Amino acid sequence: MHAAFIAPLTLALVAGGVAAAPLAHPLTVAPPDRSADTPSTTRLSPALGEMLGLINAERTRAGAAPLHADATLTTLAQARSQDMIDRHYFAHEIPGVPGVHLVFDLLDRAHVPYQMAGENLARNNDLAFEGLAGAIRDTNADLMHSPEHRANILEPAYTTLGLGLAVEQGTAVLILTEVFVQPVAGEMPTRVPPAA
Repeated sequence: MHAAFIAPLTLALVAGGVAAAPLAHPLTVAPPDRSADTPSTTRLSPALGEMLGLINAERTRAGAAPLHADATLTTLAQARSQDMIDRHYFAHEIPGVPGVHLVFDLLDRAHVPYQMAGENLARNNDLAFEGLAGAIRDTNADLMHSPEHRANILEPAYTTLGLGLAVEQGTAVLILTEVFVQPVAGEMPTRVPPAA
């Protein structure tokens, strides 16, 4: 039996790239360097590479194009997962950060342009019993069994995503954050190749 809690959040929005002051908080994400047209050299961890593979297998079965991991989105998703572990909460609403309430505020502060964005959160308490690989597979299965999460994963408009994974030491609680983005037309995403 799984002890996983999952929460979807989707926003269809045309964003013009809101400029905001830097966020003085652990959730700070530097604006992306979009001056080069080459993919980023940042790599996904093996666990996150496995999750990307599972997501893209689901998308292929549904007839949707594969997603590409984005370095900025992955940094943002990792910061979200770690913040929830460090501050002991699990929610789309980000507590205690003035002017930042949801992942969309973080995207705006990181100067990530998007047409549409979504966030899936998952908390898995079975890491100690299943190991990391099993917890990743079960978390993806749980997300796919939730209509709202499944909709985010299979949304054909999304082309890029960020994945973040944090584990609470001592409890083996795993928190996964998935941030999905449909970039603004003409923007070049920064892609993260899977780990070798």
